[in-house]
Amino acid sequence: MNKQKGATPYAADCDGEALYANPSAFMGLSALNRTNPHATSVMLTLMSIMGGNGLVRTTQATVAKQCHYTLQQLEKAIVDLAEGKWILSVDASPEPGGSLVCTVNPKVARSDEPV
Repeated sequence: MNKQKGATPYAADCDGEALYANPSAFMGLSALNRTNPHATSVMLTLMSIMGGNGLVRTTQATVAKQCHYTLQQLEKAIVDLAEGKWILSVDASPEPGGSLVCTVNPKVARSDEPV
């Protein structure tokens, strides 16, 4: 995995946090982009806001707004990402725009250094 360092909402200092991304995952995202470009954008957004252990806690409305998508487009993207194992243990509120909690697959990206 390649180490990328940048500011995230979870960074405690100006140095930012490290994100370890699997280079082959980007090839997979490229293929996914041809079939569902919404899922690619959502995945990159989720990776940008993930915290420790790949955990993402946000709302559907926030992700939809960041991606400039409707809630229906976001829902389809989340389903596709979960089916493709890009994200794991998805807990999405049935309420429109409600909470979204998921884990980014550690084979795709992680915040802790791989062993």
